[in-house]
Amino acid sequence: MKIAVYQMADSGDPVQNIARAYQAIVNTDADFFALPEFFTIPGGDFRRPYTLQTCLEETALPALEMFRQASRQFRGYIIGGSIVEREADCYYNTCYVFKEGEEITRYRKINITHEEVELNICRGTRPVTFETEFGKVGLMICADCISWDVVEATCAGAKLVFLPVSLTDPNHPPFTGHPVSDIIARKYGSTVIKITRVGTFGGKTLSSRSAITTPEGTYWEAPDAREHFEVIEVSETAT
Repeated sequence: MKIAVYQMADSGDPVQNIARAYQAIVNTDADFFALPEFFTIPGGDFRRPYTLQTCLEETALPALEMFRQASRQFRGYIIGGSIVEREADCYYNTCYVFKEGEEITRYRKINITHEEVELNICRGTRPVTFETEFGKVGLMICADCISWDVVEATCAGAKLVFLPVSLTDPNHPPFTGHPVSDIIARKYGSTVIKITRVGTFGGKTLSSRSAITTPEGTYWEAPDAREHFEVIEVSETAT
């Protein structure tokens, strides 16, 4: 099984962010291709005063069309990080999964952050897993991994768990390794694929490292906290 992880740097331009993701997807041979949380939206030093509606129109809808097009050329599952989704009067932080031009499923982030609450993003209500030829796959987004209700509902019985995360907060306490992924992988016997985003804050590049964690520990880790793309061969015994 091949998993493509794109630890993507924010270019400051949603058109470029989407185009770079598209080129990476269609030129990759893998069973899964995973992107970070809010990979389309300029953040950090590039942050813009979007309304949720303009963010939807300028960053999310073009990304959704890109997923459809790219998935017609990419043979595997596209795990679309996350983008803004609107239903009625609610906006959600949503991870879409595409394959062969079709939407397989979508997941709305449940454990939203204080910043997302202030932006009036709505909280999802339904954990999501889906079946593949490689076994059951679970979806979480960033802070979901510290809500044990969400973790239990998503990870129990899941062979793979995808965890897209976004720009590192410069005020976040420093840490080493992947302690939450380690706990989840050991407790549920799952392989956790964390995909991080790279941002610039005060001119300084910041990111945590993307990683694939199995019940035995870290199987693969990005070499540094800068932009990095890699296709990782994960054996059946590792998962």
